[in-house]
Amino acid sequence: MRVLSLPPRPRLLAASLLGACALSLASCSAEDSSPAQVEAPVDLKVDPARVLLQDPGQGPHRALRYADRQAEQRVTVEIGSGFDQQVMRADAVRTQAPAATESVGEASALTLPLRASSSATAPDGDSADEREVTTILGQPTAEPARAEDLEGTRDFELGWSGDHSGRVSAVNLAAPAEASDEGRALVEQALMKLLSLPVIFPEEPVGVGAVWSVDSRVTGEATLLQTTTYTLTALDGDDVELAVSVQQRPAQGALTLDSPEEQGAQTLDVMNANTASSGSLRLNLGEPLPRSGEVALTTRVVYGQDDSEVRVVQDSSTRVGFNAAS
Repeated sequence: MRVLSLPPRPRLLAASLLGACALSLASCSAEDSSPAQVEAPVDLKVDPARVLLQDPGQGPHRALRYADRQAEQRVTVEIGSGFDQQVMRADAVRTQAPAATESVGEASALTLPLRASSSATAPDGDSADEREVTTILGQPTAEPARAEDLEGTRDFELGWSGDHSGRVSAVNLAAPAEASDEGRALVEQALMKLLSLPVIFPEEPVGVGAVWSVDSRVTGEATLLQTTTYTLTALDGDDVELAVSVQQRPAQGALTLDSPEEQGAQTLDVMNANTASSGSLRLNLGEPLPRSGEVALTTRVVYGQDDSEVRVVQDSSTRVGFNAAS
């Protein structure tokens, strides 16, 4: 599968005494290239995740792997997000991120009814452990102001390939031809939030109490390095229960500012970054997505300069919830 890297689109920071600063927001929009009901998939670049086992837990131990039973899973996914930024004096800044359960800024929510299925690819040399997952969107819902934008987005497709530990190696999106640009953007951003919290199992056998971390890169208002820590709280056959915590930090330690030409280039350094999070998930190894549970997190990043009393404080919140359809 050929993987393309889609261009970023900028998002401007509020004006401050230091000048106007721009952050990048990754764009995943597909071009209108096919008259078919669902257009040709657009492939997205995926950075490989790093998985580190911290504690194997109590025996008995077993390797946790997804099984591809080809049965369709129906699950409703709730995606919430928020973003806020403030310019303030350094002595007024609280570095601790707001509680994960608190929405920040202009919060939005999207409900995605999904049909998901997975299948193993044909064994062929090194590909024996590869699997493909396909999800098809029903009619999404959102707050009334965005309802019209979502018309025409039913049957939006999200697919990914990887291995049976849950690692993802390639992602593709296929938008309905009649979806508006605004509708595509809303759905694509929500689906990227879903993919930003993959449940990946370690290669080593584990038992109840096992702890492992997954390091990945997340694109949004800014590119973040993310560490997701999973704790295996219960294991009954193929039923798995996990406690989840998340930490995020900017991928870059400083930002170059757009300033008036006579002032020259300026930078804002990352002065502090921390995340408040909470979460638990319940899943079955025979299904590609969790059956129930929620992960919520809020990350606060403080930008500034040592010789300046001005700080730019950014808060971003994410909530991903799962509920098996009856």
